[in-house]
Amino acid sequence: MGTRPNLARHRASDDHLQTLTVSSKGQITIPADTRQKLKIDKGTRLLEIVVGECLMYVPEHAYLNQLFESLSESLRRANVTTEDLLADIEEHKGETFRELYPNLTGE
Repeated sequence: MGTRPNLARHRASDDHLQTLTVSSKGQITIPADTRQKLKIDKGTRLLEIVVGECLMYVPEHAYLNQLFESLSESLRRANVTTEDLLADIEEHKGETFRELYPNLTGE
């Protein structure tokens, strides 16, 4: 995937800078207003992204939604249906199984 995800479509006024402190257990507390804004609840999974000396945490649901939208658009442009994709996956699974386990497939 050569394109970078555009995880946030926002106005500059939505941005903010805040200092967080790491606890003795290596934990940080995400402020309530930030959790509300980003729909982060107890149990929400965050993706950790490290680029050089930068550290970002992105709510997994935001990243996955962006990824699925991008994938859907790419498939639509390529005229690939969900059924085509699933059939290709099944075919690939069969090929992989036959390659990995030739004694079980009689080949």
